[in-house]
Amino acid sequence: MADYPFTEVTTPNPDSKPQKKGQFGVALEPEVIKICGYALLIGLIGGLVAEGLLELIYLFTNLFFYGKVSFAITNPAYNHLGWWVILIPPIGGLLVGIMVHYWEPTLKGHGIPEAMEAVLFGHSRMRIRVALLKPLATALAIGTGGPFGAEGPIIQTGAAFGSLFGQAVGLTPYYRRVLLASGAAAGMAATFTAPLAGILVAIELLLFELRARSFIPVALAAAVATGVRIHFVGWAPLFPTPAFKLTSMNELWLFGLMGILMGIVGLAMIRALAWTEDFFDEIPLKHALIWSPAIGALILGVIGYFYPQVFGTGYDTIRDMLNDRLTTSKLLGISVAKFWALVISLGSGTTGGVFAPSLIVGGGIGATFAIGFQHVFPHLVSNPAFYALVAMAAVFGGIARAPFTSIVFLFELSHNPNALLPLIVCVMVSDGFVRLFSRDSIMTGKLVKRGLIILQDYSVPVLMRARIDQIMQKQFTTIDADEELRTVLTTLTPGSGIGLMPVVEKDGSLVGIVEAHDLLKIEPPDHHFKMRELARQDYVLAYPEEAVDQVNRDMLLKNIENVVVVQSHGSRKPIGIARANDILQLRRWLMEEETREVVAKSKA
Repeated sequence: MADYPFTEVTTPNPDSKPQKKGQFGVALEPEVIKICGYALLIGLIGGLVAEGLLELIYLFTNLFFYGKVSFAITNPAYNHLGWWVILIPPIGGLLVGIMVHYWEPTLKGHGIPEAMEAVLFGHSRMRIRVALLKPLATALAIGTGGPFGAEGPIIQTGAAFGSLFGQAVGLTPYYRRVLLASGAAAGMAATFTAPLAGILVAIELLLFELRARSFIPVALAAAVATGVRIHFVGWAPLFPTPAFKLTSMNELWLFGLMGILMGIVGLAMIRALAWTEDFFDEIPLKHALIWSPAIGALILGVIGYFYPQVFGTGYDTIRDMLNDRLTTSKLLGISVAKFWALVISLGSGTTGGVFAPSLIVGGGIGATFAIGFQHVFPHLVSNPAFYALVAMAAVFGGIARAPFTSIVFLFELSHNPNALLPLIVCVMVSDGFVRLFSRDSIMTGKLVKRGLIILQDYSVPVLMRARIDQIMQKQFTTIDADEELRTVLTTLTPGSGIGLMPVVEKDGSLVGIVEAHDLLKIEPPDHHFKMRELARQDYVLAYPEEAVDQVNRDMLLKNIENVVVVQSHGSRKPIGIARANDILQLRRWLMEEETREVVAKSKA
């Protein structure tokens, strides 16, 4: 197998053929300008939807826990209902179950898997019922004590609005995906005043690519949605923290060690959620979609009686963790309680996001980890709240398989630049640990159960990394266009394996192609035919500097497998030929490249 020098690729845009004049539209198609305009509108809608959902959550929280009609920000943990609080969550669970059973099954869950499924398998189409009912179901679930964050449902709702808008204006499936991701990014950005995290969550969980024609509209939508959020609540960080600082670079070892612990926690959360989903799916109840959420919510009510901090989004609890306001027993108790409250409630079939709950789970355990090591290394360990901040990102990064989103998200929430290095170390260790032991993330587990194959990793396709002149066959036979068939047949050696042969003029310019089997089809009386009469035109004309990906697209569009590479745009002289099999060999080379070292080590 040849060694393909991929680093020599210089074509500016694999989607476009090389052009003689002008650069407009080569690196970015002009249609993106229109898509950016649509994305700005989606960002505005997403920001308003996010604000509306948060207000609805506050309304239901006040109504169910305090018996008043108010949009004031209220924490359900401060209720005075006593034992009666156990009965509040089942009300929301029952109402959500009714909505899921009778109106919209995709309301079940935390929202992002459904958006992923729409992107990868549904041509980026989402129903209007999702856009209308998801916010209501989420507000009911969280407003009655559901231990969820609002971000997952807001992401799904924003994605639904983006998809619906794309369908309304008649966009292609690809650009519907871009608007769907724009809506999702807008929802995330507006929920937490975190534009960069909104962009990254769209890239890591929905777009599965980093290309200008999708990245630019998504970024603009996130920026507009953030502007909407700032208009309502200002620019202050959602979770203000002290100015954390490492005691020394040696402390990074502790953050790396904590990354392994957070990986274990993330792995446990993925497995526990999968188990509870299976458990509630197998409950032998008629109309289980209705009753399962109510049963899960009843268990939540019991947990919440002892640890009321598990109720609702838990933003106040996160602030307490990040400012050292909780004792060690409270930190650990709340984290464990939130862990089980989340997996039981979500596994039972209600709706809500996993982002905020995972922050509480990781924050409490991370702070406890730091307090424990402070007794052993008092001069090495800095503020336990610093560890809480980093652990929050590490848990979500591991369970969602979105490490960059997690790093940027916690940085944006805290506005603490000193946290970046520990965040990178801990989150990447946690993410690697979870990947080592789990094929699926918390985002894809449900989809895998439905038989769908979801890969959250992406790379530059090998066909974009090579030029056609790097895989073409340079040794080939040409035939003179004026030569007669009988003369050509006398020069062909039986069994020589001659395949594709360009037919050329006296000056070497291309006329067409023939193959050996074409020549053998002609009956003996017709051997006087000249080769220009037999030459076929079913080939793709390519130039040496073109990316294999573009040539392969042309082959697919024309439904042909023959390629003739000519010298330049001004000359049609063939310098190489290629077939579909040559492109397959390129893919094979990549497989060998990725596995060669592993095989070598195993032999050693």
